[in-house]
Amino acid sequence: MKAVKLRIYPNDTQKGLIEKHFGCCRWIYNYGLEKKTKFYNETKKSLSIFDISNDLPGLKKKEETVWLKEVGSQALQQALKDLDSAFSSFFKKITKFPRFKSKRNNKQSFRIPQGFEVIPDSHVIDLPKIGAIKFRDKFEFPKDVFYRSITVSKNNANQYFASVLLDDKETPKVKPPVNKSKTLGIDLGVKTFATFSDGQKVENPKFLKESLDKIKTESEKLSRKTKDSNNYGKQKLRLAKTHLKVANRRQDFLNKLTTSISKNQGYTSIAIEDLAVKEMAQTFKPINRAIGDCGFRIFRTMLEYKCEREGKNLLVINRFDASSKTCSCGVKNETLSLDERTWICQSCGATHDRDLLAANNIKTFAVAGQATRFT
Repeated sequence: MKAVKLRIYPNDTQKGLIEKHFGCCRWIYNYGLEKKTKFYNETKKSLSIFDISNDLPGLKKKEETVWLKEVGSQALQQALKDLDSAFSSFFKKITKFPRFKSKRNNKQSFRIPQGFEVIPDSHVIDLPKIGAIKFRDKFEFPKDVFYRSITVSKNNANQYFASVLLDDKETPKVKPPVNKSKTLGIDLGVKTFATFSDGQKVENPKFLKESLDKIKTESEKLSRKTKDSNNYGKQKLRLAKTHLKVANRRQDFLNKLTTSISKNQGYTSIAIEDLAVKEMAQTFKPINRAIGDCGFRIFRTMLEYKCEREGKNLLVINRFDASSKTCSCGVKNETLSLDERTWICQSCGATHDRDLLAANNIKTFAVAGQATRFT
């Protein structure tokens, strides 16, 4: 299974139809959420999603909701299935209780499970009720592939995308046994983004910090506009595009870095630390913006699926292991502060670069079987 996100370019008519799909799918989701919640409060029983789906034909005939006919039925059915999944996740204590969707949220989406067509040679996606839309992407679609679903979305900068879930029937690669000499330990940080156990370091590009002045200027211009005016909307879009550029640069950096790590033929296993990014941001408040700018969670997600694709082991150690404070001789430096980047062990006299030491300790802990997760 593989997901490919494509930038699509609908014309004005198609944009209107896509916006109608956003609105109708949002409305039916909220309709189902209200009905399920009310039924549970009255009977203390769960209302089946099929009972709500049976309302659709009647809703399309009512004068006040006849506009539901203008969108594809598959998208409406899928919105109700997504609602059912949200409730299942809530009862499994994975997520919070489902919330109503707002039309004021610029990030909108809908999913179509079938009835669409992807034509790679013509760079076209044909969607029911919307028609053929051009897309642009360098991804080469496999010839014998089964398309499972497609999700159309829009971001804050009014750009449209189609995420295609496909099954290329690729046989998973067999992962080799964990070998210390073939394992790469990686320590992540704010100043130096990544330090490898082999001594290499990747500096943090700090994309947000570079763009803070421009973001501040665009934000000040927005504050001087009359809310909900045309100029306010234009300036809001400019600010959104500024933020989007930062996010795209960060995404590109992380993509290239994780690809180079996963494709490195010198290693068959990658060891990282299980970072609690949210807790880190709350603990180190003076640098919480810098922590958020790093994109540690995105880095791990990318590394997970790329290691799986390349047939490599991803070893994740417990974040409570004091990787940067423990000398190779086993003595722990309890007094080491965050400002100290190098330190000398009082027991064996060894001088340590704390980032390099952390990377090697992460590697050692992972190979010793202290990894909490194998991917």
